[in-house]
Amino acid sequence: MSTSGTLKKRCDTPTAIARFVNQKRLDDIMAIQKLSQGGRPSKGPRHTFVVKLDIARAEKLRAIMELLDTNAVEYLTPLVAEHIDSINLDELRNQEELPIQRSA
Repeated sequence: MSTSGTLKKRCDTPTAIARFVNQKRLDDIMAIQKLSQGGRPSKGPRHTFVVKLDIARAEKLRAIMELLDTNAVEYLTPLVAEHIDSINLDELRNQEELPIQRSA
């Protein structure tokens, strides 16, 4: 209990850190910590697509990934990339319409 009748708020944070006087030092420490986390280098920007499979195919895919000890991204990305690379966009864009007979 305080003898002066007022309570003084106690703070255990050093004043310099509380006022960000050492901001550059803190930034340097955070950068070092981030570098020390390691991990693989970035492969650049990526886009995520969501695919909805029926239950039977999803279960089969899960079993394949488990047997190959891999994850969906590592397993599916090369398959999708190979399929996309095999498509000729010019040919796809210039596809002719099929003749359809209309009933009178």
